[in-house]
Order: sequence, then C-alpha cells, then structure tokens
Amino acid sequence: MVVDQWWVGVVVAGVVIGISVLSFIVTKLRAPGFKVKGKHVFITGGSSGLGLALAKKYARQGAKVSIVARGLDKLEESKKEIEGSRKNTDADVFIQSCDVSDFASVQKAVDAANEFHGRATDHVVCSAGFAAPGYFLDQDVSLFKKSMDVNYFGTLHTIKAALPAMVECSEERGQDGHIVLVSSGLGLISWIGYAQYAASKYALRGLAESLRNELKLYGIRVSIFYPGNIDTPGYVEENRTKPPETKTIEGVSELVHPDKVAQSLINGVSDGQFSITNDPMIFILRVLANGVAPRYNTMMETIMLILLIPIQVGFGFFMDFVVRQTKHARRTSPTTGETPNEVSYSSMACSPIALRKGEDKN
Repeated sequence: MVVDQWWVGVVVAGVVIGISVLSFIVTKLRAPGFKVKGKHVFITGGSSGLGLALAKKYARQGAKVSIVARGLDKLEESKKEIEGSRKNTDADVFIQSCDVSDFASVQKAVDAANEFHGRATDHVVCSAGFAAPGYFLDQDVSLFKKSMDVNYFGTLHTIKAALPAMVECSEERGQDGHIVLVSSGLGLISWIGYAQYAASKYALRGLAESLRNELKLYGIRVSIFYPGNIDTPGYVEENRTKPPETKTIEGVSELVHPDKVAQSLINGVSDGQFSITNDPMIFILRVLANGVAPRYNTMMETIMLILLIPIQVGFGFFMDFVVRQTKHARRTSPTTGETPNEVSYSSMACSPIALRKGEDKN
C-alpha cells in the first residue's frame, strides 16, 4: 500500500511538471518577439535612467525613436547617446521638452513625433516618474498631488494622446501596437514611507488591467512593468528623505543598472507578458497578488502559491515588527519620544476647542 501511494505521488508530480513545461513551451512559441525595425517607439522620461536605456536598445534594433522629458539640454545629450547606438543611421531621433502632467503638452509632443517620423507610434513606453519618500504626517498634500500628476496622469495623458492614431493604424493597415506602463514593485506592496509614491503606482495597475482587456478590440497589447530599485540619480535623491524604517524594511536591496532593467522589460515584451518583473521577490509578489490578470505559467504559479503564502505572511509580520520597534523606542527614549508633529497633533486632538470644531463640521 505504501509503495502504491509512493507511485501515485510520482505520477502526480510528473504530470504537474509536464504540464508546467508544456505551458512554458506553448507560451514561448506564441510569443510575439521583439520585431521593432522601422517601428516608432515613444518614450516618456527618455532622457535618463530606464527610459534612456530603453531608447538605446530600441535604436539598436532599428526602431524610430522619440523621447520626451522636461529638460531640453539633457534631451540633447541623450539624443547623441541614442544616435551612437542606432542600427539604422537613417533613422533620426526625435526629442521634445514635455511636461507629462499637462495633457496639451503631451498631445503636442506625440503629434510632432508622429509627423517627424511619418508614422504613428507603434510602441509607447510610459517611464516618467517621481518619488519623494517620507512620513505621511510630515508630507504636504502637494507632494501627493505631484505624484499622481506625474506617475498616474502623466501615463494616462501619454496613452490618451497616442492611442487614437494607433487604433486608426491598427484598423486600416493592420499595424500592431504595444503600450507599456512602468509601475514599480511598490505597485504590488507598500510600507511606511511610501504612501505618496505607492498610491500612484497602484493606480497604474488598475489602468493597465482595464486597458489590456479593452484594447483587445483593436489588437493592441498592453504590459505593466514592476521593476525593483534602479541605479539612477533619482534613487540617490529618494534616499535623502527616506525614513529609517523604510530603509530597514527594504534591507540591502541590490541596485540594478538601467541597462539590465531595460533588457528585462524588453524580454517581457518579447515573450508577450502582461505583468513583467525583473526581481525574484517582486515576481513572488506578482504571483501572490495577480488577481485575474494573465499569468505567465498558470500551472507553475498555482503550485508556487502554496509555498509562497507563508512567505507573504512572514514579510507582513516583519514590516509591522519594524514599525512596532520604532514605536517602542520612542516611548522608552529619555526624551519625549515624540516628533514635533506627534506633539502638535496629539495636543490638538485632545483639546476641547478641537473637539468642538469637529462637532461643528458634523
């Protein structure tokens, strides 16, 4: 009886592994590939970091490249780098100063890029971003608004501006298209210090999932990219305002060069993935929080879920433990253990005047 049960286990394991391998092979065979020669790619945030690295890789494959960013001087420098990478020397690089938070500015840039290259955008990569980590109570509302204006509405504006021409070309000439929304690992999970940033990146997931389904009407593919920490000047700037608890939870996370991150994104686009990651931990988070979005290997990820849930619970406990330790340290500190904000808020909340004001509002 024990032998029979052992063989049953072997057979079940073999079937599961076989289906997983078959699923992987079918996915690879159906992959669209990365055939971008002569196609027009429009990249926001294209003057530095991930955006610039992507632009150079597209140029090497013979694509017609358009990049936009706020600083024209930086764009000029980036244009020279891209031109040095391009495969087709006849394909010029379009640049234009653009504020993605302003729809009129984005529409003007998209129209000018299409006219410059004589072709509507085939690929659109929304890579412009803004982050300013900090304690929620310490940050002004204007920072939250700026984050949404750049990270969410900047992406929305770009897609809204580029999509009509893409749909027209898809219906009239069968020109396929691909839109990539660059989110973050913090679009799948968040913790202390990232309220301002993560909210805007979570919003991108909802937009991407809606568009993925809707744009099947026109044969236009959609992907969302969840990268980890990228080695850019922007990341150095973020660390200046990042709370100590945030750094503790992050741990000694490896900074990845933009070129490697860009290659991970291109690999995902080539494989036809909807949710693209470049970090093992973020991949785990994506599997756990996938919802009804398409999976890369359904059978393999189903098996993984059983093993990953304990990791999910453990990391959640660790996040809360770090914050509880900080709270305890503040209480036991020989000083007041309170930040200026905590003192003012606590005294305000307990005052009769504040209570009466609260009653007046009701």
